[in-house]
Amino acid sequence: EIEKCSSLIINVKFIPESDEEINGVFDKINNLFNVLDEGEETLEFKFKPGYNYDVIYNGLVAIKNNGGDCWNCTIIGDRETPKNKISKWKIKIKTDIKQQNDLLIGIGPNNPNNENDFYRKCWSFVSSNSKLILKSGNITKYNKHSGRLKKGDVVEVIFDRIVGKLSFAINGSNYGIACSDIPNKDELYPIVLLYDQNLIVEII
Repeated sequence: EIEKCSSLIINVKFIPESDEEINGVFDKINNLFNVLDEGEETLEFKFKPGYNYDVIYNGLVAIKNNGGDCWNCTIIGDRETPKNKISKWKIKIKTDIKQQNDLLIGIGPNNPNNENDFYRKCWSFVSSNSKLILKSGNITKYNKHSGRLKKGDVVEVIFDRIVGKLSFAINGSNYGIACSDIPNKDELYPIVLLYDQNLIVEII
């Protein structure tokens, strides 16, 4: 019985015996990551000119300079998010923000002309009342991040148009899927809505 059991022993090699084998393992790992990254790209865009704000630094910075404290400053990127890809981009908060309302970041249609309740046509979140809140038709809490945005914070938008899901990362920490079932056929652009007068945001 002992001999019978020993015949089932399988030799397993844990450490490659040559540099060639080691390089082969690294090549397989690199190929795996290349497959995982396929279809993902950083979306290169600039802010389009519009109402109640100025665009400077070759379209990378927007300053709300008119309209007072109100949701009347809608800034749209000049490039549509590509279909059948995963796009990502980063927005940096350049100035201090107020206690109650500050900004909304996400995706939406083109040419809103600051119409009322424009956020209902968008998929995004708003930093307001000391918490991040989802804004996509109905309002639901984005409980994974309870702190307000502040000067110097960086918000990364990750938009998977392949499956219609939107995620956000704040200062490098990804807080998961915020919106799903986003129609792939719609033309959707990066958007930022500014509430506070004199608030400045930058594409980085």
